[in-house]
Amino acid sequence: MPGFVDVSDMTSEQVRRMGHADDEYETPRQTWRPKSKPVTVSYSVDNVWGAACAAQRINGSYVKETQHRFDEDRNTMVVERLRNRDVMTDILVNPATLTVEDIAQGQECRKFLQQDITFRGLKGRLTEFDTVISKVIAIAEEFDSAKHKYELAVVASLPANHQRSLSRQEIDSRVRQAAGGYVGAVDAKIQMDVEVVSANYSHTYNIFWVTAITADNQAVFFSYKSKLVTGSWTTIRGTVKAHRDGKTQLNRVRIV
Repeated sequence: MPGFVDVSDMTSEQVRRMGHADDEYETPRQTWRPKSKPVTVSYSVDNVWGAACAAQRINGSYVKETQHRFDEDRNTMVVERLRNRDVMTDILVNPATLTVEDIAQGQECRKFLQQDITFRGLKGRLTEFDTVISKVIAIAEEFDSAKHKYELAVVASLPANHQRSLSRQEIDSRVRQAAGGYVGAVDAKIQMDVEVVSANYSHTYNIFWVTAITADNQAVFFSYKSKLVTGSWTTIRGTVKAHRDGKTQLNRVRIV
């Protein structure tokens, strides 16, 4: 009979499916959505470098990772110091907190590093990180918060780099002015009072390389097992190992 289908040889599942064959087809709901582009903000070069110097001023040093401490009263961990990068970002969001001194220091920091890299580049002494700094300094007008995310992180560390460079130059100048000549003869055992000019830790040798000036204005350097306080006077005893570059290298140094 027209309009009827013989279902005598069909299974119950086939009959059920046939009953739904003419149902209205529903388009599946779309769950995929195109990714929206990140919101970007532009910051002036002066504000970025000024904010980096302000973060250095607030923290007192370069803090790479946020530092926490345990608060016994609250029985929980609390933030002690934010990393410089986050402090800098907060300042950029609220630039009214920037001071005239921060902006001036940022400009000086950028100018110094640019000159320093140019000078060392001419002598072929650039490091891999110097190349990164060069790219950051090349940004002359604005930083884009999305496009220059890595560069902004680098800027946060550069005021500390600037301070280290100034300290290094001061030490080099002090050593060049030490016109007292060399100390003793090679292999001679000596004892003297010295002013510690610098004490830099060597991860390679697990020692401190110490540069000092004697009371007779002679430059000496030696390795020592622990850090000596910069600017302090101390009495040392050791053996003259070599004379080089206007300084006397000492060996087997002990504090008397």
